[in-house]
Amino acid sequence: MVAVKSREAQRFVDAPPAAIFLFLLHGADAGLVRERALALIAKRVDDRRDPFQCIEMSGDAVAADPLSLLDEANTVPMFGGRRAILVEAGSKSINAPLEQLLAAPPRDCAVVVTAGVLKRDAPLRKLIEPAKLGAAIECQPDAEQDLEALIDESLRAAGLAATPEARMLLRAALGEDRRMSRAELAKLALYKHGETTVEAKDVEDIVAHASAIASDRLVIDAFSGVAAAAGEELDRALAGGADPGQLLGGALRYAMALHRARLAADREGGRTDAGVTILMRSGFGVFPRPALERHLKSWTAAKIAGVIAPLREAQRRARVDASVAEIEAGRALLAIAARAGRK
Repeated sequence: MVAVKSREAQRFVDAPPAAIFLFLLHGADAGLVRERALALIAKRVDDRRDPFQCIEMSGDAVAADPLSLLDEANTVPMFGGRRAILVEAGSKSINAPLEQLLAAPPRDCAVVVTAGVLKRDAPLRKLIEPAKLGAAIECQPDAEQDLEALIDESLRAAGLAATPEARMLLRAALGEDRRMSRAELAKLALYKHGETTVEAKDVEDIVAHASAIASDRLVIDAFSGVAAAAGEELDRALAGGADPGQLLGGALRYAMALHRARLAADREGGRTDAGVTILMRSGFGVFPRPALERHLKSWTAAKIAGVIAPLREAQRRARVDASVAEIEAGRALLAIAARAGRK
């Protein structure tokens, strides 16, 4: 009778109660759900890769033939020992065979069910959470401390250390899915094989989403009025193959979101937190919060409105004539940096 919250999930998976045989892992992070499911199985069998000790079943196949799960759960291994069954829940209900297993628990067999996001009243949760021999474990995307631990673990295993800027890029690029995060860190470790230090450029070159984060820095520098840094970021982005039209599009999206955010802050008597909320909901949550607050304080709604039309026009010209796209991007973004310093 256990409902494990996401913040307590890893501790539970590391030491699951011996009496529990039926586990449900569910949540938005599919990679983390599977990683913890396999970790649970590793606690219950000697070798989870041995097909006699561990098998995987499709939830829809179990729904079509409920007896298949009951037969597998009650099979006595030829050479003794414990067994585990991993069931990936599908679109069809598997509650009926699970209810039968709870009524007559199998001997030395763990059943681990994985699922996506489940509401509190979802049938699987309603069945397993109150069950005496069941546990439902929530798996949400990594919190900041979990992501830090994952980065540390992966880099340390590869004999690598990251510079502060590289670590900041990794934190921003990873975390939505544990399996993808591990894959990106493994790719980075392979890329840096034989070396000891991970630089920001390494992350930008090899880790998915990091190149987009590099262009985010360009937007941040431009709206912060740091023309020299914005120019360097622009040169770096273009040298790395960035599309000038997309850079302008990113700046335009941010300008429009910042305009809405500043209006919201003004309606709340100048409270920047109201504007920050708008920016985060608009997809700019990866931007450093101090930068968002600084922009909300230094850019009035009228001043922001004054850069939106020029950005639109620059983006249009860049699309029409690729030969001037880089010039248009540079001119528009540096104009924003210059305007940021004005009252």
